[in-house]
Amino acid sequence: MNKVLFYQKGTPREQIDLWNVKLKKWYRNFNLVHLDDPTASEALIALLWKAPMEKISKLNNLKAIISLGQGVDHIINDINFSENMSVYRIVDPYMAKSMSHWVILSILNYIRDYEGYRKQQIKKIYKTKDNLDFTKIKVGIYGTGEIGKVVAKDLNSLGFNVLGWSRSKKKFSFFKSFFNKEGFNHMIANCDIHVCLLPLTNDTNKIFNKDVFSKMKNGVCFINAGRGQHVVENDLISFCGNKINLAILDVFEIEPLPKKHPFWKNKNIIIWPHVSAETNVETAAEQVAKAIKLIHSGKIPANKIDLNLGY
Repeated sequence: MNKVLFYQKGTPREQIDLWNVKLKKWYRNFNLVHLDDPTASEALIALLWKAPMEKISKLNNLKAIISLGQGVDHIINDINFSENMSVYRIVDPYMAKSMSHWVILSILNYIRDYEGYRKQQIKKIYKTKDNLDFTKIKVGIYGTGEIGKVVAKDLNSLGFNVLGWSRSKKKFSFFKSFFNKEGFNHMIANCDIHVCLLPLTNDTNKIFNKDVFSKMKNGVCFINAGRGQHVVENDLISFCGNKINLAILDVFEIEPLPKKHPFWKNKNIIIWPHVSAETNVETAAEQVAKAIKLIHSGKIPANKIDLNLGY
């Protein structure tokens, strides 16, 4: 029986049993094994999320890796990763909608001052507060791929003026699209809410830094659900409370966020524990199982990563 390696950081070992059940609904000719299993070296395919790549690199029979998420930076950016390896990612409409819900939640809480009303409730203050006029707000989405375009479309349907930025030129009917450095700078200077949903590549690493923050309008909202490495954290802190009225962060350079990190005590920062779009085994299992079957058959599944682009 074919062996398929499974490793998902931060989840109990029992998670392998759940994935095994769900995957075998669609394809049965394999057995999932954990990295610590004596037969792990027999695996041709690995299902991974933030695995110890030094150990993975020593599995000589491994031919393909399937990321248990839509990001692959945890695999291909590791110094132990071999570029001879084929890498695939999950593209799940459920995850895209989950991200959209989280971004919409964050934006609505911001413009309707949810935090302010909660503080009033604690003090038993019954008083209206000013809202931001959503018709006059420009929302910039950085990264308009499989997730970003869903977020942009949903925001547009709620009446927001949405702008989107991507590495290459794209055209959408429901928001104005920008690309290249000129397009990026235009959005940075003109948007009131900035939402980072970018993949992490050499070009996007630390893309939000003091030079970029300094070009933003005064009093913007910055939202990051891409990767923590997109942001120079000390630069963000220095701009919070002036250029940046509120930062809503779901990802960080180090996760879990260290207890001594200055983000915790910053009144202009809201912290989420990387939950904006978690992988759902129920909705992802079919495509992962089909990818395993195709690889076993010598075929190439969908959603293969272009290592030159990083996604």
